[in-house]
Amino acid sequence: MVYQDLYMKAALFYFAGFLGFWLCIWKITSYLPWRPLRWWITWIYFCVVLTPWQGTEPEVYYAPAIIVAAFDFLDLGMADALEILRPMIAAIVAGSVVIVFLAIILKIRQLKRNDEPDADSDPEANGAG
Repeated sequence: MVYQDLYMKAALFYFAGFLGFWLCIWKITSYLPWRPLRWWITWIYFCVVLTPWQGTEPEVYYAPAIIVAAFDFLDLGMADALEILRPMIAAIVAGSVVIVFLAIILKIRQLKRNDEPDADSDPEANGAG
């Protein structure tokens, strides 16, 4: 088919763009001091860019849901676009919940670590006293 070559080239360019922009996001978020915020920004990027949607006409190909939803919004309206974006939104919410729980666990660990007395600085623990 004529579309197969075009589809594969477009997919390769899209993947190259994805990797390039991911590198930019990784470098920019490396300056953020809080790890869960870096994870969350990266997760949002992955969900928006990599959530697939299967087309129906003229050939059955996969495309990013955000692009298909944008074109469906222009052609069919908001309701159809939101229907396409539903899996992406569900992935964003689920990942965000997991990252929030991980952030809470990391904060609890940090607080426990800060509350423990340091054995090297305690004179009674070293036998002096």
